[in-house]
Amino acid sequence: MRALRLLLAAMLLIGSALPAAAQRDETADRAAIHALLVAYGRTLDARDFEGFGKLFGKAGVYVAGNGRQATGPEAAGMMRKIFAANAMGFREPAFHLFFNEVVVFQGPDHARATSMSLYMVPDDAGRPSAALAARYEDELAREDGQWVFARRVVQGLQTGTAAPN
Repeated sequence: MRALRLLLAAMLLIGSALPAAAQRDETADRAAIHALLVAYGRTLDARDFEGFGKLFGKAGVYVAGNGRQATGPEAAGMMRKIFAANAMGFREPAFHLFFNEVVVFQGPDHARATSMSLYMVPDDAGRPSAALAARYEDELAREDGQWVFARRVVQGLQTGTAAPN
């Protein structure tokens, strides 16, 4: 029993002796990942496609709800085309609402996340109406000190009743 106590004490000392930079601050990482997930919607809502492309890692893969995919900054061009086509005829202004965010760390620089969203568009009376629901499956990585999408897969769940233009 004494040997076990000594081993545990040694492990605590070794862990606390790590330099501050080597210790992961889970609270700060969760906040940074939350900011990344929200930036996805914010950049799309603002039609900031260049900013959107920067949310993905150098080899980050984006798989849109229609199954099309792009790597890294190519995601910006793909989403620019999708929004310009406006195949569903959504009115403006439109915006994302995010919820049910779950993050699981898989090491100091890797995590998985799931979340959901509603895409809100104005109805005939100009009131916000849920047009789309989606689920996101994310693989996240820290690159150059920033959390980015290593892979984001969007799964469309349902189409709402908002009338097109």
